Amino acid sequence: MRKCSVLLLLIAVSAAATDAPAAADDRGFDPSGVWMGQHGPLALMRAGDTLSFSYSAVFGATTHICDGIGIAGFVGDGRWEYRDDQGAVTFTTKNGRVTMQVTDGIASFCGAGWPGETFTPDSWKPAYRCRVNVAKAHFLVVGPLPPEPRPGYVVRGDWVEAIGLVNESSPAWLLARYVGKERTTAGLLERDALECQEGL
Repeated sequence: MRKCSVLLLLIAVSAAATDAPAAADDRGFDPSGVWMGQHGPLALMRAGDTLSFSYSAVFGATTHICDGIGIAGFVGDGRWEYRDDQGAVTFTTKNGRVTMQVTDGIASFCGAGWPGETFTPDSWKPAYRCRVNVAKAHFLVVGPLPPEPRPGYVVRGDWVEAIGLVNESSPAWLLARYVGKERTTAGLLERDALECQEGL
């Protein structure tokens, strides 16, 4: 009986040690999936210190359009910043909600006057599981098309999580994430390289 109690104690301590880094990284919750807001949809995929996004929206009385795709970097306290030469947009992933707001200049992919966006849990749809069906598929940079290749890749039989792009990018690519034993990689993958469990 004593050996059993000691074993259970060791398992509990080990589990607590495993959970500690995740609780201490301050990244908020994992928002990967598609969110529907008042102005339009937002697709997100988190991997390490990066949050890849695809965003489309219509706002304002004169029908302004947002068409955004890129990568935001982690800046602390559940916040992720996308910055370019026109300004910065901050994504917040805390308390089950996602917010987007301009924190400097303007949102280049929306233009002046964009009011930001808040997404609630009831608007969220998770990513689909997809299996790689080609010998090798390289991840591509999340950004303006055509995308550039990255060193990371997946091979036939690997499983990834994937979601469709919601901005005006080509439907030939999906926003995807591969969770490996040592690291997680996110980027664009060719749609034809994947067989998905749901219709993407």
